[in-house]
Amino acid sequence: MVNKSRKPHQLPPGRHGLSDDYVATNQRTRILAAVAEAVSVNGYANTTVETIITGAGISRKTFYQHYSGKEGAFLAAFDSAVRHISTEVIAAYAAHEDYVEGARAGLECCLRVLAADPAVAAMVIIEVLAAGPEALERRRQVLGALTDRIARASQGLPETPIGPQLTAETIVGAVIQVIYNRVYRGEAERLPELLPDLLYSVLVPFVGHRRAAQERDRAVS
Repeated sequence: MVNKSRKPHQLPPGRHGLSDDYVATNQRTRILAAVAEAVSVNGYANTTVETIITGAGISRKTFYQHYSGKEGAFLAAFDSAVRHISTEVIAAYAAHEDYVEGARAGLECCLRVLAADPAVAAMVIIEVLAAGPEALERRRQVLGALTDRIARASQGLPETPIGPQLTAETIVGAVIQVIYNRVYRGEAERLPELLPDLLYSVLVPFVGHRRAAQERDRAVS
């Protein structure tokens, strides 16, 4: 008889013949997914270990075998999500030698990946701000690495500004704020619609209005 109370992602009860490593990986994956879902619905402050273990379909004992508490689980979920997003975006950018084409591909990929999982988008964009000093430091490092990459890639472009590092920092901050506003309003699934205007904003300091406008028009079509 099938146990209809069990969720699809839960492992079968009793002796299932699965390796310890497989079981542990499955449990951690479920915990991290439950963290994103819980904080996106309840906010970080109102999320509890009980909320997470209920969503993950595990016992409290199992949770503490993997993480020391809510903060540790959140940081692990944040790191996992950022690794996934970064891997996808960097691959999309690196597939093009031209900076403009790479910027378009990377930005389009970022918006698409975030839109595909609104719970993760809420976690990495919004709830990280409420998750404590360590979460804020990891966010700072992620945005700093992105800023450095843009500043380096912009060297030698037609309109390279006098202060490329500050320009890149301004661009990253502005793009993140626009994404934040949409995710906060529950519009994460519509993020790809922002591509034309965000692409223009990202490109114009480095390639000028004419080229940036052309790329915006291409993104609309």
